[in-house]
Order: sequence, then C-alpha cells, then structure tokens
Amino acid sequence: MVSISDSPTDAGVLKTLLSNEQLLLFGGGVVMLLAAYLASSKSKSKSHSSSYPADTKSGAARSATGSALAERKFGHWEADHVFKLPIPPPFENWDMNKTKPQPYRAFKHKYHVTMGIRNMDWDSWIELDNEWQYYHDLKLQRLQEKGEKVHATSSKAVDASWEVLYELCAYLPHRYPSLFSYDDNSQVLKILATGETFDLKDKKNLDPIVTAAKCIQDDIAIMVEDENGDYSLESGCVALAGFWRITDKYQRTLDEIHLSGDVPQYATKLGPAMRKFFRRLTVNNPVVRNNYFIQTDNNLDWSTSIGPETKQEVGWYTAPAATDVNDLYFRSERQSLRRLPISGALVFTIRTYFMPITKLCQEPYVPRRLLNGINSWQSDVEEYKGYHKFKDVLMPYLLKKAEEQEAEGLNLDEEPEVYPF
Repeated sequence: MVSISDSPTDAGVLKTLLSNEQLLLFGGGVVMLLAAYLASSKSKSKSHSSSYPADTKSGAARSATGSALAERKFGHWEADHVFKLPIPPPFENWDMNKTKPQPYRAFKHKYHVTMGIRNMDWDSWIELDNEWQYYHDLKLQRLQEKGEKVHATSSKAVDASWEVLYELCAYLPHRYPSLFSYDDNSQVLKILATGETFDLKDKKNLDPIVTAAKCIQDDIAIMVEDENGDYSLESGCVALAGFWRITDKYQRTLDEIHLSGDVPQYATKLGPAMRKFFRRLTVNNPVVRNNYFIQTDNNLDWSTSIGPETKQEVGWYTAPAATDVNDLYFRSERQSLRRLPISGALVFTIRTYFMPITKLCQEPYVPRRLLNGINSWQSDVEEYKGYHKFKDVLMPYLLKKAEEQEAEGLNLDEEPEVYPF
C-alpha cells in the first residue's frame, strides 16, 4: 500500500478530492488512483519483480518522469521505445477449471475513501480464473445482442487500441500459456480453450478493442488527451459494467462527465487536479484499487433492478427496495490504470467479481466487518451505493450472521488484516 504524498500542494489536492464522494468515473476510482499516483511518484520506487530482465528495469527507469510529462505540449506524445512491458512468469499451477477467483473483500470495519490504494505488480496486470469461460461466453452473447452499444473506438484511439492488443499478446501467452498462444511471425493470437484465432495482420476486419475484451474477464477503456489537455473516453469494450454504459460516456471529456453530474467544486478544484494526475502518469507506474457495491439482482452484465438497459434515465432512484436477502449480491471491482508507451493513451481495466451475499457471509469475520463498514458510510456514500434500497434486508442479516459466528467462538481479536482480501 502506498502512502499519501507530504507535498503541501498535493496534500491539498488530495484533501479536496478524497472528501468528494461524488467524483466518480467508470464506476468510481479515478480519485483513488490519483492518490496512489501522487504518493508513488514521490517515493523511491522498488522493482516490481525480481524476475524481470535487467534491461527492462533499467529501460523503465529511463522513461520520462511525471515532471517531464507535465512540460510536454497538450495532445502530443513522444513514443517511448525504451520502455518494454515486463514479461510475467507463468501463473503457477493455473487451471481454467480449478483456479478460483481472487477473494477480494475490499471493505474494512470503518469505511475510508482512501483505503487500499497500491502500486500494481506487473505480473498481475490481468487476473484470470475458473470463471473465464462464463465471462467469455457472456461477453460474446452481449456483443451479439448489443453490438456497438457495448463497444466503440474513435479515430483518435485506433492506434492505442491496437497497442493494448499487442501488449496483451505479449502478456497473456506468458502468464497463461495453457489458454493462449501467439506467434510473432504470423501475428496470430489463439485462445486454445475455444479454438478462436485472431489475425492481427487483418487490420481491416479485426476490431482490436473487442478482441482484447474477448481474451480477458475485464471490461477495458482507453482515454486520449486532446490539444486542450482534456482526456476523453475514445475506445472501449464495456459489456459487464452492471451500472453504466459506454454509450453514456463515449467521447465525453472528464469535465463533461463530471459537470453534467453537478459535482461540487469540480470546475474550480477537482477538474484541474484530475487533469494534472492524468497528464503526469508515467508508463512505468501503473496503479490498482478495489471497490465494492451491493447489487439487488444476480445479473453480472446489467443490473436490471435499477431499470432496463434501454432506458435513458436509470439509477438507484428507479430501483425497488429489496425484499429477500437471496436477491442480494456482492459486486467488487479491481481497477487498474496504466499509460501505454507508444500512443501515450491511458488504459483502464475493470474486472468485476460477483457472488451471493449469503455465500459471502459464510466466511469468518466477513459479516461483522461488512456490517461495521456499511454502518460507517456517510450519507453521500449511502446515496451513491443505494443503501436505502437494501438496508432493511441486508443489515439484520449481517448482524444475525455475525452474532452466530461469534456465538460459535469466533474471536474478533484474531481477525487477520489482509486488505483487500
């Protein structure tokens, strides 16, 4: 976990940003990623993995610093051919039928906006598990049914979309060699489990961002800087986001996304701070965070409880109150953010983990910790997370399960501190 920068300027920026729960993008997270970046850019970084070749590490170190990036002309990026994506070792004993999802439980006894921010280990850029096939099939179904309602790429992000696909071709076959193969000469990527092949030389017919999304369990989005210094969402395949649609954010700038939501102090303080964060993000300093929500239906792709996906105005205010704990699901996102070295674009990955609340509460310490965490939400967090739609069902259930565990001898003083797990 990184610590917050002690710079007076950065500290002021962070205080303003982190006190504003309404500043949210891609389901939340940019503010938290900003905290991580400002902190890590001030610290003396350590190598992410001793398995990386020495020339890769030294190459990354010679790439442009955040200060240097801040001086460049808006909308212009000098391709960084020095930095190379660190090639990961194979995931030990990974099996698409047996490897369980990472047990992210990104909540503490007291809710803090700033918790859990950390540098991303390059080995874990993309996390796959035994639910890969389900996610893959659901994405194919969504692409078939929704088409361009779940993906888009503008002319500004074509190169960046191809770049991230090539990065995945370098990463996935090394990390998950039983699932992927890639031939540098033929430029053919294969998903071994399904027999799907993708010819990367076929620039006319192959959609790079869709192909990237088919390979991973994450949704993926790319933001590009224009000549005014604004970042806008210019490419993405967002099929499993649950609460938001790419059509609502596509080609909109950070300002347009947040000012349309009447975010307090965005124009005077928050917007400039976010633009600074994006502008200074370096190629060798990726960050990652986790969040969580309670969902009142069991749909991974689109939460129908907030309304039909085809309806323009949807949200918690259109959702009915939950009446059965069996309808409640724990939805957790693992979000990563990194800058691409050649195009200079920013790429987000958003991996969603999804499970019934009743199953989650079988785990020791979880009911009490989640109960305490939700009880510490401030009113704006309650509104954003739909608290009033599920509180009458969830909170008594959490209390009951917590008391049952403690009556059976569970000692809260022995609870391990292993956030975000």
